[in-house]
Order: sequence, then C-alpha cells, then structure tokens
Amino acid sequence: MEAFKFRSELIGHTSDVRGICCPRDGLLASVSRDMTMRTWDIEGASGQTFPTMEFAKHSKYVTSVSFCPSSHFSNGLILTGSNDNLIRGFIEGQLDPVFSLNGHTGTVCSLDCDSSGIILSGSWDSTARFWDFDTCLGIIQRPDTSIWSVVFLLSSDTRPDEYLVATGSSDACICIWNIPKSSLTKTSPPAEFKTPLKILRGHTDCVRSLALLDRNRLLSSSNDASIRCWCIESGACIAEFYGHTSFVYSIAIDPARQFFVSAGEDRSVRVWPIPELGRSGSQQLKCLQTLPLPCQTAWCVTVTFDSDIAVGCSDSKIRLFSNNPKTQAPLAAIETYEAELASSQVSAESLGEIEKHNLPGVEALAIPGRSEGEVKVIRENGALVCYQWSTSASQWLKVGDVIGSADHTATGSNRTLFEGKEYDYVFSVDLGDNIRPVKLPFNKTEDPWMAAQLFIYKHNLSQDYLDQIAKFIITQAGLDKPGAPVVSVGADSSLVDPFTGGGRYVPSSGYKSSSPPCFPSTEYISIESIGLEMVLNKVNCFNETAPKPLSKSSLNLISQLNPGMSEENALTLTESILEVIGEWPSDIAFPLFDLLRCLVRWKRASEAIFKPSAFSKLLHSSGLSKVETDASAAKLLTNTEVTCSLFVFRLMVNAIFFDAPRATSTFIPASISCVVEKTATLVSKFVDPPVVNVLEKKKHPMVALASLVYNLATLAHLHSNEHSSLSSSLPAIRGLAGLCVRMASRLLIFNATQVTSSALVYPPEVPQRLLAALGTSVVTAIPSPSTATSQTEADLRMKRTALIGNAVPVQGDVGTSSVNNDAVIGWEQVAEILHYWKDCKVIEKSVRDCADQLLKMLAA
Repeated sequence: MEAFKFRSELIGHTSDVRGICCPRDGLLASVSRDMTMRTWDIEGASGQTFPTMEFAKHSKYVTSVSFCPSSHFSNGLILTGSNDNLIRGFIEGQLDPVFSLNGHTGTVCSLDCDSSGIILSGSWDSTARFWDFDTCLGIIQRPDTSIWSVVFLLSSDTRPDEYLVATGSSDACICIWNIPKSSLTKTSPPAEFKTPLKILRGHTDCVRSLALLDRNRLLSSSNDASIRCWCIESGACIAEFYGHTSFVYSIAIDPARQFFVSAGEDRSVRVWPIPELGRSGSQQLKCLQTLPLPCQTAWCVTVTFDSDIAVGCSDSKIRLFSNNPKTQAPLAAIETYEAELASSQVSAESLGEIEKHNLPGVEALAIPGRSEGEVKVIRENGALVCYQWSTSASQWLKVGDVIGSADHTATGSNRTLFEGKEYDYVFSVDLGDNIRPVKLPFNKTEDPWMAAQLFIYKHNLSQDYLDQIAKFIITQAGLDKPGAPVVSVGADSSLVDPFTGGGRYVPSSGYKSSSPPCFPSTEYISIESIGLEMVLNKVNCFNETAPKPLSKSSLNLISQLNPGMSEENALTLTESILEVIGEWPSDIAFPLFDLLRCLVRWKRASEAIFKPSAFSKLLHSSGLSKVETDASAAKLLTNTEVTCSLFVFRLMVNAIFFDAPRATSTFIPASISCVVEKTATLVSKFVDPPVVNVLEKKKHPMVALASLVYNLATLAHLHSNEHSSLSSSLPAIRGLAGLCVRMASRLLIFNATQVTSSALVYPPEVPQRLLAALGTSVVTAIPSPSTATSQTEADLRMKRTALIGNAVPVQGDVGTSSVNNDAVIGWEQVAEILHYWKDCKVIEKSVRDCADQLLKMLAA
C-alpha cells in the first residue's frame, strides 16, 4: 500500500468538527460545534477550494452524523445528532430538515442505520433507540452509563428475524444485543431491552467508537488509548492495536477492507492493518503510518469510497489525505502543509516526562526511528523541538515546537505570565496517576527553598519533599552551573503561606536527639490545592456539550473561586453544581467533584453538599453507590469513576478538617454525621478486595484514602470521650477508633504486599498517614491507664496487639475480608510490616520514625 500524503483541507466550519461521514462517492458530510452541518463536493475538484453547502443551523452543538438509506427518500438521508437531544434528517440539496426525531433526553452522540433504513441512535441519557423514519420502535437501556457508540452488526443467517447490534459505553463495556424484529412495531409503545446477549470486556475506560469489520469481527476504540478487534460470536478479543498516546475518539474502515484508521487526542490519525483471519490467540499489530496534524485534537475520521482519509479537527478544518498520487496535493502544497505542521506548537504536558537537560541535538535525527510514529524531542537552536518518525518517508518529520517547558519560557524577554505575575520559569511537575501536571513558577533571583516551600503549601505535599523540590528547581533553572545568579538566604528570609497566612517552614540545621511523637494525632489535614485555570478550562469545554450545562454566572463564579469568596457566592456556586452534576456522565463530571471538595470550606456550602439527597447524588454520579450496595461492583468502575471517587474521598477529608471544629453542643455539622455513617457502609469496603484492588498503583486515590483514615482516627481521638459534644450527639463516633484500626492495618498490609517496591509505588504520605492513624486509633480504642506498672504495661501491650491482630486478614489469604481468629498471627503480620517501614532505606525518615514508635509502643 502506498503512503498517504496531504491532499487538501476543507475550510468553512468555524468551530471543532465533531462528526464526519461519506454518504456517496465524491460527497462528504460534516457537523460541528458551530451548530451546522455541511456537505462537500470532493469529486473532480481541483486546487484547494471545494464546493460546500451549509444546512439549516441547529439550536445547539452538532455531535454526530451518519448516512441512512431510506425507502421514503430515493437518495437516502443524512442524519445528525445534536446537543439539543434531537435527531434531524436532511436530504442532499435541501437546506431544511425533512423531519426531527424527539425522544432522547441527552446529547445524541452516535448514529447508525441498517440496509432497510432502520435508525439506531446512542445518547448520554443511557439509552439507544431504534427508529423507523419518524417513529421510535424500541429502547435499549444501560442505566448509569453514557452510550457513546452504536453499530448494526450483520444478522446471522440462522436468525433472520433479529437485529444484532452493539453499543459502546462509558463503563468500558461493549454490549451485544439481539432484538427480535417482531418486537419493533409502530402500532405499540416502544419495546424496552435491558439484558444484552453478551458483554465484551477488555477496555479500561470509555468505549468511544465502534466499527463493523465483517460478519464476525468488530473494532472498538477507547479513552484507554487502545483499539481492539473482537470476535462477535465468541466475545474474545482477537487483536490489539497500541500506538496512540491519549484518547482514541474515532475509527473508520476502508471500504475496500485494506486498512482502517483512527483519530484521537494525540494530534494524529493512524493507519492500521486489517487483522488476519484464522490466527489463534490475540494479535498485537503495529501502526502502518502516522499522520500528524497541526491541531490539538482529531475528533472524527472517515474513509471515502476512493480510500482517501478525511479527518475532522479541533481547529475547525477538515483535512484530506490520499495514497493515490493523482489526487495528492502538488509538491508545493504538501511543503506548505508540512511547514504549517512544523510551525505548530506541541504541549510539553502531552509528551510526558522530558529530561530537558539531557536532550540530544540535531545529530539524533541521523538515527532511524524504531517504529512508525515514534516521537523524539531534541534541542535545536536553544529550543525544544518535537519530531515524529515516518516509516514511509524514512525520515523524522518536524511536528512542532514544544511549549510549556522551562526552555521555552525562560529565554530572553520571553517570560511567562502565571497567575498574574511574570516568571523566568514555569516548570511542569507530575504529581501522579490521572492528574495533569501542575505548575511550579520560579524567578532566578528567588530562593529555591522558598519557592519549594510555597509549592508544598499550595499543593498540600509532605514536608519531606522540601529538599527534593528545591534541588529540582536548582537543577532545572541551571543555578548549579558557573555564572548562575547567587541567591542570599539569610536569617531575615521569610515566606507566607498564600492560603492560610501561616509562616514558612524553616528546616533546622541543628541536631535533634529524638523524633517528635507521631501519634496520637490532634490536628486534621486538608487537601485543598486546585489548579483553578485547568479546572475552569475543563468545565468550559465539557459544559458545551453537557446534558445540563452550567450558567454563565456559575462559570464566572468558578473563575473567582478563592478563600476570600463570600459565603453567599460559595453557596450559590455549590447549589448550581449540585443541580447539574447528576446529569453529567462521570467522564466529564470529575472537574465538578474537584470544585465541591474545595467549596466545603464554607459552612453553608458544606451543609448543602452533605444534605442526604445531594450526597446520594454524588455517590451515584461517581459510581460509589454501586460499591456501597455491592462490593463486587468495584471491578466495573471505569477510570473516570475512580477519579470521581478520589474527589469524593478528598471532599470527606476536607469536611472533617473544616467542619469538625465547628461542632458545638447545639450544632452537629451534616458532613460529620454523613462521613461517620459512610465510613461504616462505604469507606471501610475500600480496605478489602475486590474494592481495594481498584486503587492498586494509583497514587492519588490511595493518598486520599490514607488521608481520610488519618482524619477519621484524629476525629475519633478528639471526640470519643463521653464529655465530647460530638460523642453525646453522635454515639457512632465511639466505635470509630476500632474501625480505623481495621482500615489502617489492612491498608498497610495491602500497600506492602510487594514490600520490595512498595516504598516506590505510593508517595510517603501514604505509609506515614496510615501508621499515624493506626497509632492514634489504637491508643484511642485502648487508652493507657492512669497509673502504670510493669504488669499493666504488659497487659496494655497485649490488649493493643490483640486489637490489631483481630483486625487483619488471615495469613496466606491477604486481601480477603475473613476475620483472623488467631490474634497472635495477625499481629505478627502487622509487626513484619512495621519492621519493614522502620528499616526501609528508600523512604523518608519521618515514616521510619513513626514505624519505630509504633513498635516500641506495641512490642516488648
């Protein structure tokens, strides 16, 4: 197969092109966020201009388009699905729709038709619907999911009286449905279908696109950056395709079945081979060609009848690529396109970790790439430049200048504006799984330790990171090189916490004879830091197509969010978020959860969030309600649901931090009652399989859970005595310490099931907070007697070790919820973990100290 090269670009839309199809030879149809559909005559046109026709505007963004043969219209229909929940039918050459289909209650994001003209639509409202011209015949229901993609499959010869269809949804599942044709009639109400014939599992995030390869093979793409090929009959995955580095939004198959293509968030279209028939096992196939694009997102892709590729882009253009030399653009036009590509900008964040000071120069381009689409970043004329390997051209193609890196922002007068102030450098720092990198601003004349302390305060990091972050700044800014500016760090240096107004932490240079006690803890911790600009951008983006969007005034309040916001504005913003969050699918709702965990600092906002009806809505939207009802449902949580769960845990952490001190004899915050109740019914399930397994190697969710256990242990310690107003009004708090012993000990065991590497899997806050929580809850549950003797101390140790031993799973069955009847064996498991952390050389000293103090308290 010849390599694809640039053919032309179609200009007419004024916003992102979200859907594209090829109704007939020589004609393209496209839909856009500019609320229009256009058709393009690409047959026989020359040069860079193609005839186009704009159809009647929709009332909201248009998200999907498909061609449908029809017995009512000889030339067929072009169908569009919109954010206004409607499906419209157009015929070629007539600007106004011939009909509208009303029935969905959410965005119509996918459309397909069978050869007889039956329409199948998928929506964010958790349904797929069958239509015959203007009548809804049947409804497929997938509660608590968004149906992102639908496709008709070829019905079996042995079952000609059934429709066989597939749906791809936000729960990472592909469902195959067999629908009796006799159940779809115009004379009766729409039939409902709730049980699929089979479910295909393998993707780990939303299934965004489906395409039928042949009678028994189905292609799927996902937000997990992979493409899979499935055997429809057996349900087995028979091929996998890896190469994309981000969400894969769209796939399309060559009508000649010579290749298929995919498009996604990584600025590219990729060409793939068709899997071989008759191969046993699962094939892993390599990309044939990568077509980089001068835009951030490739939303949709199709293949024309002539096997050309058409891709809809986020910069409002449609770009055509051809492997036919007769239709490829002239050499001058191709060079112009490649120049546009080379001058585009590539975000450093999209490239992952870049060792900026160890990058090669242009000499690296003399070494051929190892695979199609391989990305290489080099240093060229003092700047960072991104290249991509093209196997067909046997060369590295420049795909843009890297922006967002220190090298890009700190040259000459090109300083970066960050939060209203200019800086020499704005570094990107990766804080872990599923969280976009955050910015660390720095000026060369600053004290790097002061900048590091600001960063720690702002992002609620462990104080043990101070030296590491400061050294990172020194290295990245080149302050360790000759000629670097000298920074004076004197006794008068000061730093004010920008959020709390507290003073800076100054590391002591003197020797301390002993470590401060790690427990019992008497102060709560919070997780408040938020990249407001990033969250606002996400909310604005998702709000455009959300089933129930936020108002402009609410978006304005988000942009003004800060600790000085008035109680009234905070409550208004909270109520507006609570009003819509239940309507947003989890894959777009996570920034709203992020905002709520910050808004809990305001008393009235907290009361609104923790109203039973409101908090139940949050649990439902995040998927946690499924886990609360049935722990086995945890394995079905998507990555975005896990992310939403992370923010719910952070919300509960912050609720304790802000609301527990507000409690009086006459006022018990709703959040405290709710958190104590949900600890028993929900949070405690996250320490045992299968629920805890969803957190494996996920840094931020585990930090949030460890922080929650820490705050719960502190809450129990401060309020478990009978004289506490909380204890008298909320008796359940008296049993909280024992529950915290169980949660802390089991999480410690889970984190150390691979003790040779566990110190590297999770940040040091995880073991540190769990160890402190364990010590705090043990001394709370079994306090020391007022008078101590050697005998009473021995009895105390025995009772405390028995409490821990009875709380952990049976040896050899780690991760089960079975109760260990032999407390000695259980305690020995925990003691082994404590000894590990005490002697671990790759963890911070504070963690070792806490483990050592626990051992001294519990062991003779």
